[in-house]
Amino acid sequence: MAPSRARPGATTGEAPAGRFDLLDHPMFFLAHILTRFDGNVVAELRRHGFSQSDWRVISTLQYADDLTLTELARITTLERSFVGRVVGTLEERGLVRRTSPADDRRTTRVRLTDKGRRSFAEVLLPATAAQIANAFEGIGEEERGLFFVVLRKMMRNVYHVAQEATPILD
Repeated sequence: MAPSRARPGATTGEAPAGRFDLLDHPMFFLAHILTRFDGNVVAELRRHGFSQSDWRVISTLQYADDLTLTELARITTLERSFVGRVVGTLEERGLVRRTSPADDRRTTRVRLTDKGRRSFAEVLLPATAAQIANAFEGIGEEERGLFFVVLRKMMRNVYHVAQEATPILD
């Protein structure tokens, strides 16, 4: 671990003119948290034969089953073509099932199988829940609740700027 250095302006609360201070930038912290958290989750999931993309697709389907590939891509924040490949692999493993409605063969819907639900409940959820618990160590319920209120507002804000509907929240 690098030694801590005094930040310019740390005692006065002001950064020198023209200086951007990463430690005052919330996205700097979020990027580091997400990157390290994802690494921890990936290491744990690999021990059980799953990838992070598998987790994202399966956890989304257990939340809202029978989604189109486009809906899955939007919620998981993965590229649609990549989601199609992940779904294909999960289908080969018997974890999901793809169907096309009789009235629209262009649409592909994806559902979890019983095996997929068991894998989520018995392997994926416990593995990721442990990592989430680690990330929230020492953070009380009140702080955690406030954190989620702020995150939901931020998510709505960034989607509003992009003039897009917020996935799941709306």
